[in-house]
Amino acid sequence: MSIRRTIAATASTAAAAAVLVFPGTAQASDMQICGVFSDGLLHCRNSAPTSVRSSPYTTDSWQVDTLRTTYSWFICWRSGDLHSGGNHTWYKTVGDDHGATGWVPASAVYTSSAFDLNPGYHGLRPC
Repeated sequence: MSIRRTIAATASTAAAAAVLVFPGTAQASDMQICGVFSDGLLHCRNSAPTSVRSSPYTTDSWQVDTLRTTYSWFICWRSGDLHSGGNHTWYKTVGDDHGATGWVPASAVYTSSAFDLNPGYHGLRPC
């Protein structure tokens, strides 16, 4: 089990799982739900492997880790470079290989376009 997965399991177990993105409730362990839970983190499916970068830019940043799991949690969001998803939203997370904190483009996270346009509206704090 990776460092990230162990931390996420602990956080998910402690979280009361109210989904803010989609009405209703869910358990944080439900791997099909994509939303911001009461722990304040975005829990969502993602592409893997995905590079975790040192900053939310495609240039002037380097790979600090890799997401290898296909369901991850994201701490906060920030605007950065335009990426293949057609927006400037990047999500901060912790990589699976080394536990390094960094950024992935929204195109690698299976959020909706509406979510990516304003993650704060859906309950995810800006970084």
